[in-house]
Amino acid sequence: MNKMLKVLSTTALLASVAAPFAAPVSAKSVNGIDRIAAVDKDFNFHGASTVPNLSVKEDSDFAGDFASGDTFRLALSTGAEWNYSDSAWTPVAGGKAQVKKISDSTLEVQVTATGATAGVDALQIPMDVKLDGASGELTVKVDGRDSAVTGGSYTYAVASNGKTVAVAEDVKTIGKNGTLGTIRIDETAIGAVSGNHTIKLKAPSGYIFTGATASFGGDYTGSGLGTITASDREITIPVNLNVSTANRGSIYIVPTIKVDTANPGDIVVSVSGTAGSGSKGSISDADVTPGKYADWDGNLKIDEVKEIVSGKVDDIKTGEITLKENVPGSFLANRDIDVELPSWVKVVGVTGFDNTNAPGTKAAFTSIDGKKSKLTITMGDKTSTTSKQEIKFKLQLSVQADKAGDIEAEFKGAGLSGQKLVIAKAVAPVSASVEKVENVKIGTQAQSVGDLVITENKKEAIEKSAESFKTTLSGAAGTSSQTLDVDTPTTGVVTVSLPAGVSFAKLPTVEVVDGNGEIEKDGVSRKDNNGTPNGKLVLQVKSESTKPMKIKLSGIQLTVDRTVPEGDIEAKIGGSAIVENAATDTVKAGQFDTGTAAKVVLAKTVTPAPADTTASNIVFKLNSKTFTIDGKEVTMDAAPLVAWDRAFLPVRFAANALNVSDDNIIWDDKTSTATIFKGDRVVVAKVGDKFLTVNGAKVPMDVPVYRSKATNDRVMIPVRYLSNALGADIQWNQETNEITIKTAK
Repeated sequence: MNKMLKVLSTTALLASVAAPFAAPVSAKSVNGIDRIAAVDKDFNFHGASTVPNLSVKEDSDFAGDFASGDTFRLALSTGAEWNYSDSAWTPVAGGKAQVKKISDSTLEVQVTATGATAGVDALQIPMDVKLDGASGELTVKVDGRDSAVTGGSYTYAVASNGKTVAVAEDVKTIGKNGTLGTIRIDETAIGAVSGNHTIKLKAPSGYIFTGATASFGGDYTGSGLGTITASDREITIPVNLNVSTANRGSIYIVPTIKVDTANPGDIVVSVSGTAGSGSKGSISDADVTPGKYADWDGNLKIDEVKEIVSGKVDDIKTGEITLKENVPGSFLANRDIDVELPSWVKVVGVTGFDNTNAPGTKAAFTSIDGKKSKLTITMGDKTSTTSKQEIKFKLQLSVQADKAGDIEAEFKGAGLSGQKLVIAKAVAPVSASVEKVENVKIGTQAQSVGDLVITENKKEAIEKSAESFKTTLSGAAGTSSQTLDVDTPTTGVVTVSLPAGVSFAKLPTVEVVDGNGEIEKDGVSRKDNNGTPNGKLVLQVKSESTKPMKIKLSGIQLTVDRTVPEGDIEAKIGGSAIVENAATDTVKAGQFDTGTAAKVVLAKTVTPAPADTTASNIVFKLNSKTFTIDGKEVTMDAAPLVAWDRAFLPVRFAANALNVSDDNIIWDDKTSTATIFKGDRVVVAKVGDKFLTVNGAKVPMDVPVYRSKATNDRVMIPVRYLSNALGADIQWNQETNEITIKTAK
């Protein structure tokens, strides 16, 4: 019974051999156990054919430090004691050391010889110990004391309470049915279990066993196998175990199973055994997990979520995206998996495509359209029932300049349910802020506003030269390449654009206040924007910054005309130095129809308080070029007249009489349109129209706005409609041909 068991060769145990639990930096010896034994809880190593040895060897950097007479101690963990004599020193093999038991658990070792041929002394101390109800890992602790031996703790055996131990060699993922991983049953000691035994496997509730295969290894090679039966949740395996004295025996069982009512998850199988008449030992109870039930589907992962600067065309790829079947055969042959991204992201290239373990024709990208936010993977013409198909690739993306945040892609089709994965993070190239948002008046020129600061969110987001995509971007191997028709790189400029009706009254002061980038001193100019003169500020970049840069615009003055509504004046930050994927005409592959990277409220418009109107009685007379304001006579260059049976007044003089200055009356000769600003009213009259527009609302008339040579090209509007539009009380006296305007009190 007390025989040495074969050494376990698992990775974990080898790791224990290779490294002590603790070792000082100034180590002068390299220590370790040459083998780790798996033994019974009461095993005795004395007289066993193979015994673990503790090796204590001089480090090559400290050769010659071991000296005769050096003494160190070895202490055993609980459940073991030394077999050595406690009355005398006992030489160890090799004659370079001797040992003496100080107590049941402590041994003293003394170096007796030095000068090995290799120049490095090596001591081998057999772990001649006996166990008494030990369990788990058994260790020996080295205490170097005053010697050159390095201290540490080392595992030399693993003790078990049972006669066998069961493990799952691998875990297989199945769908509704399949083959589980191999269950291995090992003796814990040579000859611990022999004779006739019945092994039983029991599946969890909701599963049904459909069969199994069994084979033998080690000491059990050549054992007998009876008829294996599978019934509902149980498998019965009769065995006749033949043993020798050379090795421990092993039994290998591979079950097949199907899902009945179970939910996806781990498949835990219970192992037990019944010993037959005249047999030795028994199969110990154990629970193992040789399988996992998963839905027919796939899973997604990415090895790194990288940052991609919006608006740029840099050759930056996402991390590696992996798409893998949960169960072999989940992805349907000759079917498409669609990958959809947000509308503000376009795919312009695929690299690193790998589908090496696919059966038949491999999967490939059959659609890569840089004008869309979608690409398609077509699966091969076969599926495998034994291996999981895995697809790997990286994407090159173009992101709309004014977008930021997680880029989430959705994968669906060909047996893959709609799953989402964050494949990258979009970072805005710049941000903008205003020191203080000032109020500005409508219809007023050169109004000062707060300083504007443009800040790079990533270094070199503001570039000296606008880049372009590579001419050709290839898809996966075997697919068509994609040619991107892009514009020629241009000099990088930063632009600040104002809304229609708002313009820069002068060039502001531009300076770099953080970072080491530069703006051309003579490269700052004003240009038209949306038809507004000087509505755009253009800054030419001289050099880029090696750290995030800040550009400050100070001394900004705005001119706001009468067409601008009340509310925020929003400045848009863009330009080729910041936005490289903006379309200049037709939207091409990888491009977007926006050139704006950031927006900021630069100022707020307010309506100026209406001027006081002191006149209370204004009288016009048909066909007369004079009129009176509170009895004071005023001359005009056009007289009121009658047309289409309606009395018409010249707009400008009627508005002037109501204290509307010429600055607040705008005439557009191209469109023959007059615009009048009076207090909170904006009245628009276009020659030929049978309606007036008052504060954006159309007011219909039964006659048109009139203008002719006979009126000296003055715009004429029917009295009644003009009075309502200007908020005044206008009366017509047909007998005297007088038109009287009475202002509101």
